[in-house]
Amino acid sequence: MVKSFLFLLSTTVLNFSWAATEPSPQPAPLATATGKDITLTQKLVAELALSQGYRTKEVNLQYQTFRLNVAQTMSAYDWIVTAETGYQYEKPAGLLSSGTSQLDNKYQQYKTSIALNKPFTTGTLLGVQINRLSQQADLDPVITNPPPTNQTTDSVGIILEQSLWQNFFGTADRATVNSANYTYTAQEILRANDLEDVVLEAIRQYWTTFAAQENFKEAIVSRDRYKKLVDAVKRKTSLGYSNPGDLPQAQAEFETREQAVKTASTSYLNNLTTLITLLNLDPAANIKFEATTLLPNVPKLPAKNIEDLRTIRSQKLKVAAANENLDASKSKSHPTLNLVGQAVSEGWGEGSQDSYSQVVSSNRPKYYIGLKFKYNFGSDVQNEDIINKKINKDLEETRLSLSTLNAQDLQNQAERRVQETYALALSAEKQKTFREKAAQELNRSYSQGRTDISILITAMNNFVTAEVQFIQAVGNYHIALNEWAATRDELIPDAPKSEAQ
Repeated sequence: MVKSFLFLLSTTVLNFSWAATEPSPQPAPLATATGKDITLTQKLVAELALSQGYRTKEVNLQYQTFRLNVAQTMSAYDWIVTAETGYQYEKPAGLLSSGTSQLDNKYQQYKTSIALNKPFTTGTLLGVQINRLSQQADLDPVITNPPPTNQTTDSVGIILEQSLWQNFFGTADRATVNSANYTYTAQEILRANDLEDVVLEAIRQYWTTFAAQENFKEAIVSRDRYKKLVDAVKRKTSLGYSNPGDLPQAQAEFETREQAVKTASTSYLNNLTTLITLLNLDPAANIKFEATTLLPNVPKLPAKNIEDLRTIRSQKLKVAAANENLDASKSKSHPTLNLVGQAVSEGWGEGSQDSYSQVVSSNRPKYYIGLKFKYNFGSDVQNEDIINKKINKDLEETRLSLSTLNAQDLQNQAERRVQETYALALSAEKQKTFREKAAQELNRSYSQGRTDISILITAMNNFVTAEVQFIQAVGNYHIALNEWAATRDELIPDAPKSEAQ
């Protein structure tokens, strides 16, 4: 299909007129007649890039992976349930003294323990423990006053542990959680900027493809002009009015235009394929462009507050996260001093019901309160961790200062780029008009035998170049407008808070 398409493009001969109002030839559709017609505008290209482009999907999926770090940080404060149950058989051996013999006691024990613990960001650990031990004894007959062969003990207790020095009342815990949240929010803010890059890439490709299409159409028109010129020179030669070498020059330039058509058609097809892939369109679609060469005036935009830009807001959050990490590191460098408290109710009986009743009645309570101290030393890792976190904080603050300056520079550069491309596009439009007028006048002059053909060929080539440069200048201006909007975070504005939530 592509080969036949290229052949069709390269062998089509159209009548040409110097009149500017005559429509340019349209390139043949890329796909078969059964393909769906899609007319692309700059606005539609941006919408398609965001709604169905693979690059957009890639960006969104990439940012979803950042959620794991927050979940992992919060997992340190999960509810923790542990349960253990088992059977134990024991035939203990005791130390023998003079005149005694080894007792033949056997014990079967069933052990069950359940614990529920919950750490809090206040530096508190709260836990509940339930234990049961059931024992069945087979005692040696020599024992004259044996204990009950079946016994059960139960205990239910509450454990409380509170950080008093290291991680004082959860200082380090809360700082760690805040740092993870700040980091995730900072990353999420930048997603819109990455999506703006996706849109800009699509818009650039749109205008590049449109320019390639126009270049291809102009190549066809230019070839047809030279075909007419060759025919005119042949007639003059047959009448003996042409100069020596006129016909070979015209024929050589015609072959150059033939080559230009083939090169331009390949460039157009390559760019169109890239655009189709970028927008995730049906490869069988017939792509048309609705691009205007009208030049809108440079907009007058109010000054943008640098502090409101997403890059700056994101970097500020990174600085806040680094500060929280430093606070957490300082808190963790202190020795561990925890307040520990326990309240346990125990029960005993020959049956489980008796043991359970004593536990519920709290007839056998046990209380404990104390301090637990721990201190690591020798490697000085705590001090090094503080130094590392301080360096990271200084690094993020430096990046914030640099980002603020860069953001202002990028806005100024983007605005200057818009003004430059607008001026170039206006000049290119005038240049195209002048080149066209010069080619028309020299064409008439050559027909009258007053101009050398090399001068006419140069004028015709210059006109073709001017037409292509004008299309490219228009595309560059529209691209610059969108890049300027991107530096102001206005190409993809922030979603309203209610919608974002």
